[in-house]
Amino acid sequence: MLVNVVVPVLGHTYMTNLSIDGTKLAENKCIVKPWSNENFPEVDATKDTMRCRSASTTLNGEFCTVAAGSTISVHMHESGPDDRPISESHRGPVLAYMALADTNGEGEVWFKIFEDGYDSSSNVWGVDTFIKNNGKIDLVIPADIVPGNYLVRSEIIALHEGNRVYGADKDSGAQFYPSCALITVTGTGTATPKMYAIPGIYDKNDPGVLYDLWDDKPYVIPGPPVYVAGKAPAAAKVPPVQSQPTSSVQEPTPTPTPGLPKSKPCVRKRSNGRRNKVRARRIKAHQEM
Repeated sequence: MLVNVVVPVLGHTYMTNLSIDGTKLAENKCIVKPWSNENFPEVDATKDTMRCRSASTTLNGEFCTVAAGSTISVHMHESGPDDRPISESHRGPVLAYMALADTNGEGEVWFKIFEDGYDSSSNVWGVDTFIKNNGKIDLVIPADIVPGNYLVRSEIIALHEGNRVYGADKDSGAQFYPSCALITVTGTGTATPKMYAIPGIYDKNDPGVLYDLWDDKPYVIPGPPVYVAGKAPAAAKVPPVQSQPTSSVQEPTPTPTPGLPKSKPCVRKRSNGRRNKVRARRIKAHQEM
């Protein structure tokens, strides 16, 4: 008799627990159920599974209540809460996003709330800090966002194979490890951050995705900027500049004032008498010579 046993892939990771107000909740509580091989990465940044790495097309379940402005923690591990967070070789950035849950994560509904990339001065990656914290990522829920049910998407991008573009060979490309929690945000906020689509925020050729860990060059964290509470983009509308219309009306011709004579051009004329006197003087002068 054959029994199918799912064996987690060594070195990988997924979300196991959520902490709220400093209390660590039970395993898988308020977490979107991952696909069957829980810790296996996504490598194709164009797939819908980039959202939460879930086999289900409906991203729902039990929601845990969180106050806007408070800090929650997501815990990610290799094959369970007591296992290591991830292989030390899987260095790269750590990121987190949020989206209203009723969107199911579809379309331009995601905004970034956290990122930890690379500190070249200390040679420390976000994953290094993540491992040091035993797989815990602290996330501040923006204080001014509208209350409601949200997806909280944590993500690790492992770059140990990122020196080759995805598809170049069977092992090439960055590895994405997204997981989602389900929370109900309370508060009185009204802000709506600028939102982006997942998939859509990354391209396999982005400098933060196609990157050689062993190259001594700056690292650019992929995706949109982190949303900061109080800095939601204003929906200002600038009226279009309208050109001034060109008048087709011709200037009126001045009308002469009645009773005044019309002006004539001034022409200077010499009289014939004067002309004859000048000629006579010239002839007389010539005869006396």
